[in-house]
Formats: sequence, structure tokens, C-alpha cells
Amino acid sequence: MEQRICVGAFVIQNEKLLMVNHKREGRYDFWVTPGGGVKGTESLEEAATREVKEETGLNVKVNKLMYIEQMFTPEERSVKFWYLCELIDGELDSSAEEAIREFIVDADFKDKTFIKSNEVFPPMLNDGFWEKIAKDNIQPEVIELRELKFY
Repeated sequence: MEQRICVGAFVIQNEKLLMVNHKREGRYDFWVTPGGGVKGTESLEEAATREVKEETGLNVKVNKLMYIEQMFTPEERSVKFWYLCELIDGELDSSAEEAIREFIVDADFKDKTFIKSNEVFPPMLNDGFWEKIAKDNIQPEVIELRELKFY
């Protein structure tokens, strides 16, 4: 079984969360916050800012580690570090080669109602996420091992 280190980014603007739509006809159609695998010797923070740029066209600054999530598929075990990030600048654009390769068809800021009524990931978004970011002293939380639904 392969081992993988991943990162994810939570970028909030006007009480909406930055998300990307992964869509592959006949296989899946879901929304998730930007993220992906760490490359080579880049830091977790560097990977988070790169992934946001590749998938959404936006530039961000990493602020705080929020979650450490453990996941698996039949072929891979991964650990994902989820960061709260701050939007710096840029224009929403999901047409980069890296985004297309991952079947990302859209990037947009989604509100709480959208998140609650659609297939979104990570699951923490519907389990205390909004209350957690409202706190002054955010402590990283370890999320139990879960099987990935789509891979």
C-alpha cells in the first residue's frame, strides 16, 4: 500500500468557502476545498499555497493548521493536513493543466446552505467547522481514519 502526504486549504471570503468541483461523467460529481499531494521536499504550507493556485487561480497565505485527517483507499493510505488560509489576490480560474488533469471543472465560493445540501468534502465541513473557525484559539484536531468514497 502506498503512503501519501497531502494538504488542504480552507479559504473563506464573505462567509463563503472556496471549493472546487471534481466531475467525471459516470463516476463522480462532488465539491471539495482545494488540496492535494505534497511534492518532493516542499513544505506543507508551500504545498497548500501551490494547490490553491493550481486548482483555483487564487493566491493565499497559510495561517493555521486546523485538522489532521487520515484516509485510505485499497491502494493508498494518506494523511492530510488541513489549513485555514487567507486570500491574498487572484481571479477564480480552474483551467490550469493540473486542475484539468484532476477533473476539476469549476471553482467558486460556496455558502453554508450549499455545503449542507450538496455532496462536499471534507466531512468536517458539516461537523463543527464553522464553530471551530469562530474561536480565537484554534487547536489542530485529529480526524479518525476514513475510507475515501471517490478515488
